[in-house]
Amino acid sequence: MADPTTPSEPETSGPQTTEPEAFEPATTEPEGAEVSADTIVVVEPAPRPRRRGLIAALIVIGVVVVLGIAAVIAESLARQQVSALIGDQVRESLQLEPEHPVEVTIEGASVLLQVIGGRLDAVTVEAPDVAVGELAGDLTLIAQGVAIDATQPSDSVQAVYRVAEADVAAIAGFLAGTVINDVQLDEREIRFQTAFSFFGIEFSVGLGLTPSVQDGQLAFTPSSVQLGDERLDAAQLQEQFGGLVEPLLTSQSFCVAQYLPQALELTSVQVGDEQLVVVFAAEDAALGGPEFSTRGACG
Repeated sequence: MADPTTPSEPETSGPQTTEPEAFEPATTEPEGAEVSADTIVVVEPAPRPRRRGLIAALIVIGVVVVLGIAAVIAESLARQQVSALIGDQVRESLQLEPEHPVEVTIEGASVLLQVIGGRLDAVTVEAPDVAVGELAGDLTLIAQGVAIDATQPSDSVQAVYRVAEADVAAIAGFLAGTVINDVQLDEREIRFQTAFSFFGIEFSVGLGLTPSVQDGQLAFTPSSVQLGDERLDAAQLQEQFGGLVEPLLTSQSFCVAQYLPQALELTSVQVGDEQLVVVFAAEDAALGGPEFSTRGACG
C-alpha cells in the first residue's frame, strides 16, 4: 500500500529527449525596430582605383610638355633665323665683309608672334670696327617697328657711331691742315697740339675744336687755343691778333654721307666720355629698299 505522504514520480516509458531551442538570426536593426519582410540589404563593393582617369591625366600632361618643348625649339629657331637674316641685311647695307661680326638682338617675348604679325617690335644691331672714311668706330643700330618684308618701310632706324679718342687722330690732321699730335677729347672739345706760323716763326699751340652738324656734314670749329700756360677762346684770340690767326680759326667740314646708306641722315654729334659720338636717323625707310642699298652724296 502506497505511502500517502510521499509524492509519486511521473512514470516514464523510455529515455527522455530535450527539444532544441529555436535559432533566431542576429539582426543589426535597432532594438524595437520592425524589419519588413520586403527589405533588401545591398552591400556596395569596395571602390576601385580610377586608373582610367589617371592615365588620361598623364596623357594630357605629356602632350602639354611635348608641345611646350616644341614651342621652345620653334621660338629658338625663329629667333636664330630672323637674327641671321637681319645680320646679312646690315652687312649688305653697310658694305661689310660677309664674315664681319654683327650681333643682333630682337626685343620682345616671342619672335614667332611678331613674325606672324608682320613686324618686329624693336631690333638692336651691334657692329664693331666699322670704317666711315678715315674714321673707325663701333656702330649701333636701333630699329623700331621693323617690317618682316624688307621691301616695306620700317618705322624708324637710329644709328649711333662711336669713335674712340685714339681713332679721332685719323681726321684731326685733315681738320688742322697740318701735323698734329696728342689728341684728347675733353670738355666737349677735340684738343690736340699743332704748329702755327706767326711772322715766319713756328709756334706750337694747343687747338680745341667743337664738333657740330652743318648742312648735313660734320663741322669742326676752333673754339679755344692754348698758348703756353694761357688758354684763350676763339673770340679772345681773334680780338688780340685779328686776321693773323684767321687761318687757325677756320671751321672745317667732314662729309660722311658718301660712306653710309642714303636713308641715314646725320642728326647730331658730340664729344662724350673719351669718344666722339655721331648720331644718324632714318624714318619710314625699307631696310631692303634702294634707300639703304644706295650711298649718300655730299652736297
